[in-house]
Amino acid sequence: MSGDQKNINQAFPVMKRANKSLGGDLETIDLDMTPVMNLFMVLIPFLMSMAVFTHIAIIEFNLPPAQSEQVESESSKELDISIVVSQVGFRIVGTGKKMDLVPKLDERYQLDKLRMLLKAIKFQYPSQTSVVLIFDSNTLYDDVIKFMDICRESQFPDIGLSGDIG
Repeated sequence: MSGDQKNINQAFPVMKRANKSLGGDLETIDLDMTPVMNLFMVLIPFLMSMAVFTHIAIIEFNLPPAQSEQVESESSKELDISIVVSQVGFRIVGTGKKMDLVPKLDERYQLDKLRMLLKAIKFQYPSQTSVVLIFDSNTLYDDVIKFMDICRESQFPDIGLSGDIG
């Protein structure tokens, strides 16, 4: 053998493999469950506290009445109030009456004017509780919610939603 190979054999001696048998010398190991229980003791209250912070917001609205129901509402002395919202502004339409268009100012709807008009209608017709919102197909969701909130503030809780009239 050369000198280099002799040095390698001394650095890495040949080992015999130990005889591994599956005899009765096996130990039973007790698992320590304390860390897992500690994890659950922290996780369960955390998950329960998070359930309190997740609330689902529900917006109640009604569909517009069917044709047969419109005939009945005309016989009763309530208005059929509709607010038509388009890209240029909004207009309040009542039974047989049509108000002037309230245009947008600086790309925003004049919601204060809507609030004032609805309160005036509520003053004239205190038993009126329903209004139908008719939106253009390009109306933003945020604007829909703002119109619905103003109707509720003006004591019109029964809000119907309708699509574009065409």
